[in-house]
Amino acid sequence: MSEEAVATSTTSESAPSAPVDGGYGSESASPSSIISGGQVNTPPDLSFSPQHLPDGLSEEPSLQNFDSVDKLAKSYAHLVKKMGVPADQLLRLPEAGQPMDDVYNALGRPESHEEYNIGDYDPDTTADFRQLAHEIGLNNDQASVLFDTYVNAIAGQQEQEQQAFDQFEVENTQALQQEWGGNFDKNVELARRAFMNFATPEAVEIMEQTGLGNHPEILKVFSRVGELLQEDSVLPGSSTPILGGMNPAQAQETFNSKMADTEFRNAYLDGYHPNHAKAVEEMTKLHSYMG
Repeated sequence: MSEEAVATSTTSESAPSAPVDGGYGSESASPSSIISGGQVNTPPDLSFSPQHLPDGLSEEPSLQNFDSVDKLAKSYAHLVKKMGVPADQLLRLPEAGQPMDDVYNALGRPESHEEYNIGDYDPDTTADFRQLAHEIGLNNDQASVLFDTYVNAIAGQQEQEQQAFDQFEVENTQALQQEWGGNFDKNVELARRAFMNFATPEAVEIMEQTGLGNHPEILKVFSRVGELLQEDSVLPGSSTPILGGMNPAQAQETFNSKMADTEFRNAYLDGYHPNHAKAVEEMTKLHSYMG
């Protein structure tokens, strides 16, 4: 064998076999190839084309920018991280005008307004609020906090109004005391008697509930009315009262006063007394007012 033949044979025996074509060309292996067990391992083909996807996805515009599977996977992972939750936990808002029930329910709204727990409040007092809370999709915690805030705001407002009214009464009473001076108690009593002479039980209740009976201008008006009635001797409690416009309590008070008067009682009980007829007439009127 010649030297040239020996060289050729040696070269042929020592040269490695040609690499398997993995998409990187047939002349040499990829730099990332791993030689293991005498074999060449090439990475998988990660190329991607939406053209092979079914159900119309091949035309999906958002997929046209991807040319490899790893890019598509990275994009999806980034989207999930950005959303913060998996796709199956996302809520889809309905179109305009469509009901929001699915969204409200997913956010914790009770199935019905009756299932709200608004604390220790009377259920009857919270019925309208619970109905509204259900309509606007509040969960139980939201409804409870909102109602507590509303109640506390109303209570605080009422307390402020009461404090302001009490201060108003004090200031105006002091002003009235200065105006009337020594006649303050007398004028207040005249106002009370004049009002009670004509007031219905409903009017008395209104005055007590609103506190208007202590308003300086109301006191001035009825005090003046009391003076006029007293001048005409038609106000109960004056020197010669007559019995127009009494309420039952005043009639009873006058009746007791008459019966405590020995002269009047004798005239009323003695049929032969010269003032008997007049006394009977007055007592008959008193009985009519007492009911």
